Amino acid sequence: MKYDNKLVYNVREISSIRELFDGSCELYPNNIAFLYRDGDSVREITYTEAGNDVRALATYFNSIGLEGRKIAVTGKNSYFWAITYLAVCAGTGIILPVDKDLRSDETAFILSDSEASAIVYSPETAAKINECEFSGIKINMADLPELIEKGKSLIESGDTSYARHKVDPFALGILLYTSGTTGIAKGVMLSQNNICSNIVHVMRRVSLDETERTLSILPLHHTYECVAGFLAFFYSGASIAYNDSINRLKANLVLFKPTVLVTVPLVLEMLYHNIVSTYSRIKGGKAVLAAQKAAARLAGDAARRKIFHSVSEAMGGRLRRILVGAAALRPDVFEDFQLFGFRVMVGYGLTETSPVCIMHDDFYQCPYDMGFPLVGVQCRICDPNEDGIGELAVKGSNVMLGYYKNPEETEKVMRDGWFYTGDLAKQTENGAYCITGRIKSMIVLQNGKKVFPEEQETFISRSPLVKECMVHLTERNGKKVLAVTIYPNSEAIQAESEKRGMTASELLSEVVSGVNKGFPSYKHIFEIIIRDNEFIKTTTGKIKRNAAENAEERKDEDEERLG
Repeated sequence: MKYDNKLVYNVREISSIRELFDGSCELYPNNIAFLYRDGDSVREITYTEAGNDVRALATYFNSIGLEGRKIAVTGKNSYFWAITYLAVCAGTGIILPVDKDLRSDETAFILSDSEASAIVYSPETAAKINECEFSGIKINMADLPELIEKGKSLIESGDTSYARHKVDPFALGILLYTSGTTGIAKGVMLSQNNICSNIVHVMRRVSLDETERTLSILPLHHTYECVAGFLAFFYSGASIAYNDSINRLKANLVLFKPTVLVTVPLVLEMLYHNIVSTYSRIKGGKAVLAAQKAAARLAGDAARRKIFHSVSEAMGGRLRRILVGAAALRPDVFEDFQLFGFRVMVGYGLTETSPVCIMHDDFYQCPYDMGFPLVGVQCRICDPNEDGIGELAVKGSNVMLGYYKNPEETEKVMRDGWFYTGDLAKQTENGAYCITGRIKSMIVLQNGKKVFPEEQETFISRSPLVKECMVHLTERNGKKVLAVTIYPNSEAIQAESEKRGMTASELLSEVVSGVNKGFPSYKHIFEIIIRDNEFIKTTTGKIKRNAAENAEERKDEDEERLG
């Protein structure tokens, strides 16, 4: 299918979060902006109410000397997290989102290195924040209602600091510390224009209007969730509901009835497992599922949702689209959710690119690639090898200003306006991009051949017998060879073992041997190591390759040697 990037939606231009915020409050005053559980009921907040709270909170921050300063925010996703972000960006200074799961010493390092003047934190992080060595102002979100009232009183008394506050769209506006799966935390400097240009570029190819609703699941300190699951919806006059617990995700899908889900493969594959497990518990369920899939292949999205009515209802009954980022999604999961009647769109990006560079859109989706660069974003593959694989470089208004107080690291990745991502990519015949791995995870064999472990991991993970896997080097007869550590799907293993009379090791060996056949001999995996617990991962579900816990191996009797 030929891709036409000239097909774009007409959307409103913005260059700052102040413009985004003020514009949406003016355009959609009576729309519901935020929803969340409040005891046994649901609290709904309109754009007018949120606007008044944000302006009041910014006014309060300014009254205590924080205008122009860096203010950190940390804690679980909530209305108060969101209005803190908006208040700082629209009316006070520079926002510093911080991972709530960091240790107190890690948080203290970020606060010190960033030269933050204050931190706003949610109540459940209070003990950790109180342990932090930090001389700045500490504000518990539990106190925000009172502080907002103080801000409103200041406005009534003539305080015009919010109205007078000037935002430079191209200066440092958002500071995020990221280390990803490897490396030491670096402060990524983004301007408000970086973020806003990314929103506008995405909206040119993905329709989002004021009737939409999302359920915020992923951590808001990540740029992906902050931009795709928060700011883009606020920009569009849509509503954002908050998932208060992963254990209540299924219940909250039914309660809040989202039309769009912004998620990562880890969460989507968990939901997929629940759907397939439900069918498997019904007598003849697998045959029913197969028959429904066959019928869905001949139908459109609306008809597919009728065919899979129970699945649609379990997802809230109004879900139409699923946006997936942060890691690769299994093609079978992608295809099945499409058959269930949900338009699946996968994207690629990094914190340094605000974050989206490449993605599917309303005009193109495919389970085997990441789609095409956004309108306004340039991509190129540098020094491709014989397979067309090379480092992906990105250029555009979404690219960061640089790393905070770290010109050496900035120079390593920024050249002539191009950001060198450290990710390896190739293009398909129709020009779509595929991400094949990280340069840092590349394995160089003793014969000099290079292996990108994500290639094999992608194919191994397609087996229903495998939940997670990581390809790495190990030693065999004095030589370094490829091995894979697998965290198996115990339920699927047990069912297949009973059906075929094979052990877990034999079944997984069959999977890996099948994958080996699709690769040249130097890429073959010679050992399988079985884990009995999940890998340590980042908050967006990526396996931390360098984590000591992920390198631990089981005893020899749990290893299977191939070849």
